[in-house]
Amino acid sequence: MANKQNTNKNQQATIGIVGGGQLGRMIALAGHKRGHRIVVLSDQANSPACQVVEQSFIGDYLDEKILEKFCNAIDIATIEFENIPLQCAEYIARKVEFAPSVNILKITQHRLLEKNFLNSIAVKTTPYLAINNFDDLQNGLKNFKKAILKTALMGYDGKGQESIDDKITNQQLLEIYKKFDNTQHKTPLILEQFCKFDQEISVIVARNKDQQIMCYEPLTNIHKNGILYHSIYPAKINQQLKDDAKKIATKIANSLDLVGVLAVEFFVVDDQLLVNEMAPRPHNSGHFSMDACITSQFEQVIRSITNSTLGAVNYFAEGYMQNLLGTEIFAIDEYKKNPYAKIHIYGKDQAIEGRKMGHVNIIKN
Repeated sequence: MANKQNTNKNQQATIGIVGGGQLGRMIALAGHKRGHRIVVLSDQANSPACQVVEQSFIGDYLDEKILEKFCNAIDIATIEFENIPLQCAEYIARKVEFAPSVNILKITQHRLLEKNFLNSIAVKTTPYLAINNFDDLQNGLKNFKKAILKTALMGYDGKGQESIDDKITNQQLLEIYKKFDNTQHKTPLILEQFCKFDQEISVIVARNKDQQIMCYEPLTNIHKNGILYHSIYPAKINQQLKDDAKKIATKIANSLDLVGVLAVEFFVVDDQLLVNEMAPRPHNSGHFSMDACITSQFEQVIRSITNSTLGAVNYFAEGYMQNLLGTEIFAIDEYKKNPYAKIHIYGKDQAIEGRKMGHVNIIKN
């Protein structure tokens, strides 16, 4: 059993990661560099994170026997994806230090709660409505003209959403509504007004328990079928927007009392920024920090949850991050020929369409 005493001062604390995906893998590798023992809790055996750690617990995230064993093996817990069952997070938080907090997970798991929170601290988002019944959807679409219907819970990478406009018939709209209602088992729905934006950017912000904050420079993001495809540094926006994005991300982190890292995605519309989504863990767009920044977002997770001094966030190179989706992983030899390519493979066994198999950071000379 790990020693639960004085973990703030214990820089060699055993760190538990909830989730076995590629983000967990990269957090674990960063933790190893700083001398930490890493333990993973995953619902899938041989997942990317499990391949690189000393110990894994495999099973359902709501299995209290497994949760108990996991908690007994660690000093501090963190996450690699935010859509874990809240009961799982609550159980772990009662046993050991847990960052980010359960309250932050509750907000960021739920698109309605997230947007309500952002608006409550005067952070702008696109207009939105809670959809409780078909009448709400009809009236909302009439007002918005063009919109995106989304599940309020569990959607990611373009899943759980559909674009609609007021040109469709009521019957077509009803069919879409029923599809969401049937497949998502009464999951709450949100209707967001379609936003014609100039580009999408993101910012990663880190904060420790001493309230020290480090905010990375923004990157421009380009998506493919709802999935981030590549991120470009520096972001293709003016300096004022860069500064504003970092100020907003910092304001959000402080308002949440964040411990850990937070990714904030923005729509850029003329000279204003609208927050689209946020995630309280490392983000795909932050992968460029692994090879072009003094401190990667993954090392920053380790520093923040152990209450260490946060690392410098200066980028020393420009370039871009390229995701390898599905069978694109089989073209990896082309990147191996590039002396400025830094390759990161996740260890996934099947190249399914749209699945993130790895990424490449291209460093410009």
